[in-house]
Amino acid sequence: MRRFLSGALPFYALAGLAMCMYLVLYRTSLVDLNAIVQGATGSSWFLVFMFVCVLLEAVFPYFGYFPGTALILMSVALNPKAADGSVFVVAWLAIILGAVLSYAQARFFRPFLQRVASKAALRRCESLFDAYGRYARIALFVHPNACAMYFTALGLLGRSLTRELAYLCAGAAAAVGILFVIVTRLVSSIGPTDDGELQVLLAVALVAMGTLIGLYTAWRPKVA
Repeated sequence: MRRFLSGALPFYALAGLAMCMYLVLYRTSLVDLNAIVQGATGSSWFLVFMFVCVLLEAVFPYFGYFPGTALILMSVALNPKAADGSVFVVAWLAIILGAVLSYAQARFFRPFLQRVASKAALRRCESLFDAYGRYARIALFVHPNACAMYFTALGLLGRSLTRELAYLCAGAAAAVGILFVIVTRLVSSIGPTDDGELQVLLAVALVAMGTLIGLYTAWRPKVA
């Protein structure tokens, strides 16, 4: 059970955050996301808007769960003409920059971590990363938040960034591509407004991914 949770909990936590944002953004009157996105898609600043939203989502942990991906999904559902190659490239670049910034701030705070954490705790983190780190790369193909957490862990453990950049570029492209395919082919049929179905769908996908990864982690042979 412990091994299952070690693989599944990060994705379950992201799904929980997604549902919390669903409740805050769609079940209260605090923010009218439909109005924001409808205004943005008709603006010449739309690409800048998308870049900033995804970048904020891809930097961990200062912004928590910022609904950048949700805004991309909504922009495609509300205005399919906005889903061109430039939006794809902008979102891809924002995820990469966010992950690099996450890594940089983790490296900056690493000396502080070494002063407050015991050497035994750091060694345990190192051993866990050695055992499961390669499978954590799957997160790069799922969500900007998961990608940011992975690169934050890399920075805190002092691992090299260079050899991970290829995984980052491929994972960011796959994540954005999958989102666009899902929305343009399956979800855009919901109509001219979005009442949170996209956010719930994202949470369900994260739960499913976490369950599969948790099962694989629990069943794979232990690393000697």
